[in-house]
Amino acid sequence: MSTFRTATHRKQLQAVGATDDNTVIERFHGKIPEREEYQRLKNHWLKPGDTLVIYDLEALGGKRSARQELQYYREHDIHVKIVNIPTTTIDHLDNPEISNMILDTVISTLDYVISHEIERTKKHQTQGVDRIRDKPAWNNYGRPQIQLPANYDEVMQRWTRGDITAAAAMGLTGLSRTTFYRLAHQYKNGGIGV
Repeated sequence: MSTFRTATHRKQLQAVGATDDNTVIERFHGKIPEREEYQRLKNHWLKPGDTLVIYDLEALGGKRSARQELQYYREHDIHVKIVNIPTTTIDHLDNPEISNMILDTVISTLDYVISHEIERTKKHQTQGVDRIRDKPAWNNYGRPQIQLPANYDEVMQRWTRGDITAAAAMGLTGLSRTTFYRLAHQYKNGGIGV
């Protein structure tokens, strides 16, 4: 698959073996499953031993989906050349193991970047929580606690006896399905007393 927006991209793709007759051009958006041309290319055209040339790793979506796509191609013996990662564009026809090793390195690098971003995000979240913990804003932090309706105990007793359905109990209490069942579980286990 080749995606290009300018003549420069086209020339760069051609320099590593892409030709106009075997180029798929698709408007880029991040959701891989919704990309019809890409899915056709991946699932019907590419066969083991073929080479996929893309201009940019982002053509395979975000980091996580790009990692999954590269892993798929690695497992299906499809070589991938990424123009803006020059080491992937070198032909190793005499030794395909080198191409596989380079692709494995790209996948490992993506694994590292993804895990590093997750750690950094968690660290920033923890720091943000720690900063407001001793401030008045802490009292309003998080999801507000659910206020039980005045008729909750009566309705729950009727529901647990089987006098009314869960749907009727939800309607009488005004609780959403998820909230109703979460509170019902606590109610049955003695976690909620009204």
